[in-house]
Parts: sequence; C-alpha cells; structure tokens
Amino acid sequence: MIQVCYYKGCGVIYGEKEPLSNKRRTHGLCPKHLEISLKEIKAKMEKRKNKTGSFKVLIVDDNTAFRQLLKLTLDRFLSIDIYEAADGEEALQKIGSLRPNLIFMDYRLGGENGLELTKQVKDRYPNIIVIILTGYNLPEYRESSSLDADYVFLKNWSNIENIPTLVESILPTRL
Repeated sequence: MIQVCYYKGCGVIYGEKEPLSNKRRTHGLCPKHLEISLKEIKAKMEKRKNKTGSFKVLIVDDNTAFRQLLKLTLDRFLSIDIYEAADGEEALQKIGSLRPNLIFMDYRLGGENGLELTKQVKDRYPNIIVIILTGYNLPEYRESSSLDADYVFLKNWSNIENIPTLVESILPTRL
C-alpha cells in the first residue's frame, strides 16, 4: 500500500514504493509528521487541562456498539471521565455542561454532519480538542475534516487498538 502524508500539504510518499496504478493509495501521516502532530496535540492538552485535575472525554457517535467499544478501550485510563452522546443535540448539551477536554466526533451522525457540529464546538469552545472519526478513507473527507478538527482518525475495527496510544500521547503528563 502506498501512503501519502497529508500534514499541511507535505505530500511525501511512504510505505511500499510501487507504481500507484498497481497498489492501493491511502493518505495518513508520515512518521515524522505523526510524531509532530502528536506532540502538538499533547502540548494543547497540557494547556487545556481543567483545574480540577480530571480529564473529560466525550464520545459522539450514533453507533452504540462503536461508542461502547471506544468507551471500553478508554476505560483503562483511570484518570479519564468518559461521557457519551448519540447525536448532535445531546452532544451540544453535554459539551456546554461538562466542558470536555477531548471529543471523539463521528464524521457522519444519523441525519447530522459531524463536521458542522465540530465547527460549532470549535467556534464556541476553541480550547476543546476534537478528533474526527471517519470510516471513509478518502482525501476529500480527511481534508475537510482537518479544517476544523485537531486530528482525523480512520474509524475501523482494526484501528481501535491504536486509540489508547493516541490518547496517551494527548494526556497531560500529570495525570
């Protein structure tokens, strides 16, 4: 598989070096920019940690099974309070009252657009980190997601095991 880095227009090709016509092409972050992105997010989270010392995560996804799986995956972090929302209305209510540090936002919510919701959240609460979860591995989805979201994560069952690593890289070191 040939991968093309999409970090700020990098465009570096990494992975197998076969002709594009012979291999599937995906976009992600080259190792250098993955490390940079994770450091940037961790620095933002360190600044944004609320004064009570708790770290709040909100999972916004209309798929109950995926929400539960993500919650189970994050339960290993004792210092994290995990909340869930099944739709945009519930998410906005919880964001207003909880002020989470981190939001996992589904790209497509049933009847709603996770990108629009992300834009609303970032306009009202720019200090909240939003990670867009998408099952669509297409450049236009990643590019549109990266305009407002802090990070874009490919949502598939095999990728779920990478979420704890991502969260560990974001968590403030004091927790």
